[in-house]
Amino acid sequence: MNRIALSLCTLLLAAAPAFAKGAMVDVKSGNETIQAYLATPATPAKGAPAIVVVQEWWGLTDWVKGVADRFAAQGYVAIAPDLYRGKVATDPELAHELMRGLPDARARQDIRAAGDYAEDKRDAKRVGVIGFCMGGRLAQLAALDKGEFDAVVMAYGSPESAPDRLKTLKGPLLGVFGADDRGIGPDQTGPLQVALAKYGKPGSAVHVHPGVGHAFLREAGSPAGEEQAKLAWGEIDAFLAKHLKDGK
Repeated sequence: MNRIALSLCTLLLAAAPAFAKGAMVDVKSGNETIQAYLATPATPAKGAPAIVVVQEWWGLTDWVKGVADRFAAQGYVAIAPDLYRGKVATDPELAHELMRGLPDARARQDIRAAGDYAEDKRDAKRVGVIGFCMGGRLAQLAALDKGEFDAVVMAYGSPESAPDRLKTLKGPLLGVFGADDRGIGPDQTGPLQVALAKYGKPGSAVHVHPGVGHAFLREAGSPAGEEQAKLAWGEIDAFLAKHLKDGK
């Protein structure tokens, strides 16, 4: 493991309150029972806030589970639904195939079901959702149209910017993007920023980080990228704490 990758892992699991070991749990999603990775604080407070972590196109990888562990160490009940039903990709070709085979409606149902699990089984009073890449788009999708999420973080996912859709968000949305992302550029981040400022919930924002591309929260690529990833994680932590822990 190189120094930058090691630094990112250290950042993900930075010193914080202890969390109980994560485990796979059964979650009812429509007519199906799906699997999800659940990570909880070692001594969760009653009504502790919850966060649904939505996978990249690779699947429910160790990195995604590590993100859930990171949030559990901060006092959240963190749950990551397995949208691919046990399949994990190790090469882009299979990842693309799995992503194309995932219906939006089913993914949205699974993500909302994971949030319901946190509310019903873990007594969470506020629930947020965060997603990365494919999962960033799906996290926003699950929060639109009366999705019961009090805060949304979409990291370099293709955004929905239509005003009539953004008006349906229950809580604020934070968009995190890389300025050098070859797939999601100013033509998408700009309209999202403008529309959120006018139609989004108070506290919504779009942050475009210079000098980094797609997936920079997982693959910084350079010391400068590592610094931007650190800044972005700080923004995410502050946003979620404000809207899920403080309830503002």
